[in-house]
Amino acid sequence: MKLDVLLVQLSANPYFDMLSSYCIGQLGLYYLAEYADKHGYSAKVKYYNSFDVVSEVLPKLINKTSCRILGFYVDSENIWALRVLIPLLHKSCPQLHIILGGPQVTGDPHGTMQLVPNVTCGIIGEGEIPFLKLLQADTINEDVLKTINGLIYYDASRKLSVTKPQKQNPNIDEYGYPKREKYCLDSDKVTFPQLITGRGCMGHCAFCYEGGREHTNLRVRNIESCLEEIDYLVRTYDIKYINLVDDTFILNRKRTEEFCNRMIDKYQGRIKWYCEARADILSKNLDVLPLLKQAGLVKIQLGGESGCQEILDAYKKGVTIEELEFVTKKIAEAGIPYIYVNFIIGGAFETEATFIRTLDFAKKLMHIAPGHVEVSSSVFTPTPGSPMYNHPEEYGLKIIDKRSIRGASCSFVFAETEQLDQYKIWQLRNKFNNEIDKEYALLLEEISHEQLKNIFYLSTKFSIDTSWSSLLKSKAHYRNYFEPLARGGFYSFSEISINNIFSAIPLRTTHPSSDGVAFYRIKRSGEYVKNSNLENALITLSAGKLTFHDIFNMIKANPALITEGGNLFDECLSIYKEFERDFSVIWKKI
Repeated sequence: MKLDVLLVQLSANPYFDMLSSYCIGQLGLYYLAEYADKHGYSAKVKYYNSFDVVSEVLPKLINKTSCRILGFYVDSENIWALRVLIPLLHKSCPQLHIILGGPQVTGDPHGTMQLVPNVTCGIIGEGEIPFLKLLQADTINEDVLKTINGLIYYDASRKLSVTKPQKQNPNIDEYGYPKREKYCLDSDKVTFPQLITGRGCMGHCAFCYEGGREHTNLRVRNIESCLEEIDYLVRTYDIKYINLVDDTFILNRKRTEEFCNRMIDKYQGRIKWYCEARADILSKNLDVLPLLKQAGLVKIQLGGESGCQEILDAYKKGVTIEELEFVTKKIAEAGIPYIYVNFIIGGAFETEATFIRTLDFAKKLMHIAPGHVEVSSSVFTPTPGSPMYNHPEEYGLKIIDKRSIRGASCSFVFAETEQLDQYKIWQLRNKFNNEIDKEYALLLEEISHEQLKNIFYLSTKFSIDTSWSSLLKSKAHYRNYFEPLARGGFYSFSEISINNIFSAIPLRTTHPSSDGVAFYRIKRSGEYVKNSNLENALITLSAGKLTFHDIFNMIKANPALITEGGNLFDECLSIYKEFERDFSVIWKKI
């Protein structure tokens, strides 16, 4: 196999990758491969993690494929592994041209080049066109590099030189969409259900690189092209759940409606999907929520960031606390199963008092829609190129670790506020997570029966898991009751009609307890309740072997179970209703 270019994704967190059934591919590399292939160049994508001895295995692959260009995706995490790896590669393959691209190069081009030696150049911004021009060059030298827009490189005097900025291509459909299996060299990692329907962002968030740009040019793909890619993913990989990874998908109402209507016509809601949205946009377009649900939307992310309006304003979020509350409530009312909201700890002007307000607001959102709202937190990370990175003092911050060398992004403390040092921020972040975990547990019994079924259905049928599903699956009452309902073939008591009750077979989902004298049933709250004689007979006979007709006849034959003047049939039904409330018995129709 001879290649023109090999594109490499190097993971900096191999421990987490090893725990996953697959790693998510870096879609940008596949776009480069697709564009190169479209113009007659052979390209492949290879994944490594930091546990691999990359300095030994990668040169063998380079020699085997005779490639002359090696491209690396660079972020704030893997840059440290690349800093060690690339000099070794340069020593093994001195004629190889190594190109860097990705968010770290775009956000901090000079810092990236200074940190990673022995590279030919870095690409600032979108990679397709500059990368193609590098491929088209017979020889890559300074004379060639200085003619290509969007590059940073060392000139002959060993000084960093930056070429003219790229002009963004308004027609991103020209790039096509990547055929994953065509370029992936890792057969076990080729399946990743990501989809980009547009590039750029209209937001100006101060913590984000996009917020630091003088202007933002949002460019979107044709809906026909997006549907073609979804068809490709479904047809090729039997994918049932797709992540739309645009910064903000729901911006243009007409385009959103067209996408939803096409998804309904094609899949009737069978393909589920996730997207990000803005609360201010949704608050003005609430009537589109039922359409989104019908089209298969099951999870939507809202940028929460803080529970303090003054901090949201400092972030230039452009949303209000009231809009976040209002939209959260309406999304849940529309029947969309999940709303994901993240909060930043230790960000602009953070104090212990603002932290408490954020924690209280996060809990309030969870109470608005129990089982729907998934809350998480991240520690503020200075993102290269963002306003808060470039001018931290304007946000009441002091960056103590500008290169984030002490931990993973969003998961450690890299900056302090005027009132909170790194130790206090870390304590507050742990407090936030612990308090939210407690809130999940407290709200379990407030989740509607319909949403509980939804949670297990999405987990069982689509492998869509959240903090709610993980917690519920750890509880035997919920897991043993709802998983069979989600898998199919079993029913709750309220779904069995009176006409069919006698032929249905009840099956208890939890074992009773005993004090050595009598059986006790365990309610879903964890409370132990001593069974009455009739309750005991029904729960013990509901073992999945007898129909209710069989059970009822056995009970009728036992005088000790019949109360004088009572209606035995109604009493049995009443007890089964109680069992249903405690998720103790499911039913199978014959």
